[in-house]
Formats: sequence, C-alpha cells, structure tokens
Amino acid sequence: MFESVPRWVRVSAVILGVSIGSEVLYEVYLGWKSYCQERRARQRANSHINMVFFTNERSIQANAPGTTMANFTSEHVCRIVALLDRARVSINLGMYIITVSNIGDALLRAAKRGVRVRVVGCSSMAYSTGSQMTRLANAGIPVRFDRKESAYLMHHKFCLIDTDWLCPRCYHEEKVQRKGFCCKAVFDKGASGNASTTTSAVVISAGAMANGQSDGDQVNGYGSPTSGSGKVQCVDDGSRCVHCDKQKKNEVEKCKLKNEQVEPLPIGGLLITGSTNWTMQAMSGNWDNMLLTSLPELVIPFQLEFQRLWRDFAHHPLLVSPASG
Repeated sequence: MFESVPRWVRVSAVILGVSIGSEVLYEVYLGWKSYCQERRARQRANSHINMVFFTNERSIQANAPGTTMANFTSEHVCRIVALLDRARVSINLGMYIITVSNIGDALLRAAKRGVRVRVVGCSSMAYSTGSQMTRLANAGIPVRFDRKESAYLMHHKFCLIDTDWLCPRCYHEEKVQRKGFCCKAVFDKGASGNASTTTSAVVISAGAMANGQSDGDQVNGYGSPTSGSGKVQCVDDGSRCVHCDKQKKNEVEKCKLKNEQVEPLPIGGLLITGSTNWTMQAMSGNWDNMLLTSLPELVIPFQLEFQRLWRDFAHHPLLVSPASG
C-alpha cells in the first residue's frame, strides 16, 4: 500500500512527523525545566530568614586591604538596598526618618518595576534635612503621616517586603485571634476632645467589608458615634487577599517566584525591624540593631500594625503632596 504513495509524500510525512515530534519534545523540555526552576525557587522561598545585626559591628574591617571608608560605612545600607531590590509585590515601610539616598533610590526602583510601595512616616521628621519622604511623595509614592499637632511620635522602624495585604474580613479575624479584639478602645493621640477618643467597643460590619463599603460617618477611619451605627470597616484599599482568594494567592506566589536574577524572598515575605532609623548616622555609628525575619509569628503582627497605621492616617492632611503632572 505504501509503495503506491509517491516518494515525495512519504518523505514529506517523515519530515513533518520529525518536526512535530521535536517540537513536542522541546515543549515538554521547557515545561519540565520551568517546573524544576519553580520547584527549586519554592524550596528556597519556603526556608526562613532569621538574622540579627548591630549597626556599629561589621563583618568587614575598616582597615582591611581594599576596603574604603565608604565600603565600611555602607555595609548595612547595601544589605537593605539588596533586600528592597528583591521585592516583587509590595514594600510597606513604617519609618520615623529616612535620609539615606541609596535607600530612596531602591524604593523608587521598586515602584518603577511595579512593586506597590506604601510609606508611613512621622510628621515631625517630614521636612528634616535629607529626608527622603518628600522625594518619594513627589515621585508619586503614597506617604502618610501622623497628625502634625500630635504630641506623640510615629516612632516605628520597620519594613515589610512582599508580605500579604489582608482584606477587611481577614484583618479582623487575625486581630481578634491574636489580640482578642479588633477595633475596641481606639483613640487618636493627635486629636483631643473629639469623637474618636471614645473607648466604647465598635462592631465590624461583615456586609460592609464584603462590599468594600463602610457604614455611617467616619472619623479618622472609625465609625462616628454620632452616626448611630457604631460600625466600622477595618481596612480596605481595594486589594484582594491571598488568605481567602485562591486565585489571588496563586497569582502572587507566581509573581514572587518568577525571579531569575536574584534569590527569591521567603514566600510569606520578610520583616526588617529594630531600633535603627534609616540614616547614615544610625547605619554607621550608633549602637543600634536590626532584625531580619520571615517567621509568620512575627511578620503578621507587623503587617496588621502597618494596615492599622495606613487606615488611621488615611484622613490626615497630606504634609507632602505628590508633584502634579
């Protein structure tokens, strides 16, 4: 039967079969390679980071051969910049003061490559010499402050890289689980004599959280007692939540692991905290400390705290307005 088929047809069929077969094998190879790379990345991302640094204690000596004073004093700065450059999803920064321009550069690079950068600062330091807050705000990065007239400071020094932003419902559940309460006994230290100083309990409206809406009037993000509802939306900026949205979880994890140039961060994100302000004096000479950890038991409470600050400061006047155009 095959003898009756023209030779050129048989040859063409063989060539076509070999071509299709090689293409299939190549696609299988690419799929296997991608699977292996993702598996290795996931294995690395599932390991934890736990490190402590003291800022005037270094792994390099100032008088070591080939070491300049700039190398010596920038060791801790370089570490922070390298971690910020590994961010793929988000950077949530709560910092009393930032004056290191290299760190400001890293935050701007992160925003440029699509990382969602949010910054909370202290109003008392907004216009301090060398402050990077103005620069970040002028570049369009959202920067929020405590009230300028407050007698208290936003004195936090922590940064969350690639952590998970919680939806209102998950935020509320985590708060209740960890603290036993969510929006009870809240007050605004920057205000005096207004409704937000009440210590009465506030009830969460599940329907409002599900619909991305809040009930009643708002006073600094809290339900106003004058509204009569006593209900409040914990926090909402339109973000989907990986804790209750499986599709979102897969999307975020894929984004975190798709990183061929640098080592992926732990899948649950990284916390940088301690006594250190992000200034050259703190990084080069002060007796300060920095803790790096990816343990959920430490990361999640700081994420809750950042979201609480982000909500609380949402209605405060902007001290630094983004540049127009």
